[in-house]
Amino acid sequence: MGEPMTVVDLYQKHYVDMQFERAELFEAIKEKFGGSQALYPGSSVHITPSFFFPHVVYVDQHPTAQQFFADIEPILDYINRHKRYKRSAYIRFIAQDYFRPLPLQEAEFDLLICLYAGGASLACKNYLRAGGILLTNNHHDDAVEATRTDEFQLIAVVQYRNGKYRFVEDSLNPSLISSGKAAKSKRYLRQTNQGVAYIENEDYYIFRKNNTPNPNRSKFT
Repeated sequence: MGEPMTVVDLYQKHYVDMQFERAELFEAIKEKFGGSQALYPGSSVHITPSFFFPHVVYVDQHPTAQQFFADIEPILDYINRHKRYKRSAYIRFIAQDYFRPLPLQEAEFDLLICLYAGGASLACKNYLRAGGILLTNNHHDDAVEATRTDEFQLIAVVQYRNGKYRFVEDSLNPSLISSGKAAKSKRYLRQTNQGVAYIENEDYYIFRKNNTPNPNRSKFT
């Protein structure tokens, strides 16, 4: 029998080997909008945001995620060796369904990450501060749900083109998303010499949470 899989091995298997980290996406979000505290419901073992945001709370009820985060120290060690900021990383894991009330303060976070986790954007919106940023895709209609509430304003679409993520901020059409006509990726995997890899052809949607007294004073301006 081989050696047991470590937490680093698990992250490597599910994200690095699959080329599914999307580190450049989080780097672009950090550079453009700033912020330090992020909430990631339905995170699985995707710790890449912690390389760019020093304070991240991960939420997932899946046994794989619970097993992964059971020993925080090697995860922190790995993050601190790969992070792009000076301060020590802080992470917290909450092992529960994100539709249930979380043991967190409302309006605490600068960034809410809702990727491939249906209903997360609305279920966790109260934990995002006014003026904060929601990053989502439309895999489970989270972008559709966000356009249908007055609490969020679509401010950009992020597209991966020619090996780079680029922000589209002009001529945005929220009605195209809310009507359910926004494009959804149909093919996510490809076979490579090293195995199976992720195909990045997803559109990501950036929303700002409304009801901020003075949006010009936001950390994200």
